[in-house]
Amino acid sequence: MNQVLLINGPPGAGKTSLTFAVAERYDRMLRIEVDTLRQWVCAGYRHPWAGDAQWDEQRLLATRNAAAVTRETIAARYAVVIDDVAFADDLAAYRDSLEGIAALVQVVTLLPDVETTVARDASRNEPERVREVHARFAEEAEAGALPGAILDTSGDASAYETAERLMDVLATGVAVLLEPPA
Repeated sequence: MNQVLLINGPPGAGKTSLTFAVAERYDRMLRIEVDTLRQWVCAGYRHPWAGDAQWDEQRLLATRNAAAVTRETIAARYAVVIDDVAFADDLAAYRDSLEGIAALVQVVTLLPDVETTVARDASRNEPERVREVHARFAEEAEAGALPGAILDTSGDASAYETAERLMDVLATGVAVLLEPPA
């Protein structure tokens, strides 16, 4: 059965490494890095921290583009793994954009502790932004606003260890965002 895995979390959570480790477990899988889709805006691009109406528009555009690519990929009988920094409102947009897709859609938010996140993302030299984004994820997780499963990856030694844990979580059904139509 084709499926869509949306791997979510703040910068430094381990999403990119995990999506590659997960893809190795499938015969046919496409990986969508939503940050790359955001870079498709070549005039008028707004940085994620802009926090204005144009950035909100671009967040929705990236989500819809990821969903459109996902739909075409599922139609070609490939599984999809999406790598994104998606807050609760973004996940609602994913749910709306993927409604009716012929695949199980599951979402897992990686949420290691803030110090692990900052350390993993040190190469970007933006520790305060990482802390801000992590704080929002932690608030949304605490409030129960994030659908799917939440996985603390602070102690994971490798992406392969996290991939094992992820597969176990997916098998329980707690990460389901959308069921395929009957």
